[in-house]
Amino acid sequence: MWTLVTGGAKRLGADLCLALAEAGWPVVVHYNHSRDEALDVVAQCQAKGVQAAAIQGDFHSWAQLKDFMERYLEQFPQTHALINNVGNFLTQTAQKTSMEEWESLFQTNLHAPFFLSQSLLPTLMACKGQIINIGVSGLYKQTGHSYAMAYALTKAALLEMTRSLARELAPQGVRVNMVSPGMLDISVDLPADVAQLPMHRPGYCREVSRVVTFLLDPASAYITGQNIEVAGGWGLA
Repeated sequence: MWTLVTGGAKRLGADLCLALAEAGWPVVVHYNHSRDEALDVVAQCQAKGVQAAAIQGDFHSWAQLKDFMERYLEQFPQTHALINNVGNFLTQTAQKTSMEEWESLFQTNLHAPFFLSQSLLPTLMACKGQIINIGVSGLYKQTGHSYAMAYALTKAALLEMTRSLARELAPQGVRVNMVSPGMLDISVDLPADVAQLPMHRPGYCREVSRVVTFLLDPASAYITGQNIEVAGGWGLA
C-alpha cells in the first residue's frame, strides 16, 4: 500500500517523504519540474528500507490532472494514504491579483486536492485509508488576510473540504484531517526578526512531519475531521 505525497521533491514535501519512510510507509514522491530532487528523495527513502518511487505531474489544468491520475493508478493501484502537500503561495493584495493568478491558486491549492481525493476514494475505502491536507495556521481567526487574500481563501476552503469529506467518509472508515504549519524556517515570508514570533523561533519541517506520521499511525484511528496547527502560537492573536 502506497502513500502519495504531492510536491514531495523539496522543502516540507521532501521531509514528509523521509519521515514517512522512517516510519515504514512506502512512498510515492510526486514532482512537477524537480525530477533530480525527487529521485534523490526516492533514494534516501529506499536507504531507510522502504519502497519508494517518483512520478511527474502538472496540476495546473484538468487535462493534466486527469493524465497524472491515469498514469498514477496504472503504476500504483493500491494507495493507503494521500498527503495533499502541493500548494502555491502568493503574497499579494486583491487589487493586484490577476484573474490568472487567482485561478491558478485555486486550481493547485483546492481543485487538485479535491480531484486527487475523489479519484483515490475506491482504493482508500478498500483499505480504510487516509487523506491529510496541508493547510496554514490562523484559519480560525475572524480577520482579513489583505496581504495574501487569495491564498488564505484556498486554504480556508481546503479546511472546509477536509471537514466535509471527514463527515462523509467516516462510515467507510476513511479518515480526513488537516495539518497546518505556521512560520517555518523555510517560509518565504518569515520575518527577518524571529523574535516577533510567539516562541521567538520558527518551526521546522520535522515538527510538521511528526504530526502527519502521528495521524497515520493505526493508534490514531479515531481522529478525523481535525485541523492540527503546528505553529508555536502563530496566528492565535
